Amino acid sequence: MVNEAPELASVEAFGESLLDDGRTEFTYEEAEDLAEALGLSIAAPVIAALKGYGFTMAERVPEKEVRGFHANNHDRWYGKGSCRTHGGSGWEQISGFGGQNG
Repeated sequence: MVNEAPELASVEAFGESLLDDGRTEFTYEEAEDLAEALGLSIAAPVIAALKGYGFTMAERVPEKEVRGFHANNHDRWYGKGSCRTHGGSGWEQISGFGGQNG
């Protein structure tokens, strides 16, 4: 991926662009973008380097959701806020174990 943004060329360039904008705080999304531009798989080294330069990371606040009277209390597997970590019932994986019909 070729990124043409000069502030994503290095951690130092990003820090200077923050200072040019008068900012002392960066977001996690900005750190992820910088890590991707630098070819890193995670943003942790970028965050550590920026904090080493004296910048702080903005707190990630989850989006608030108002739950009504009819809201499902068990929305773990579907809907907003779900975590799709289950693999399903498994019939897709085991349907061919008994052999083919005919």
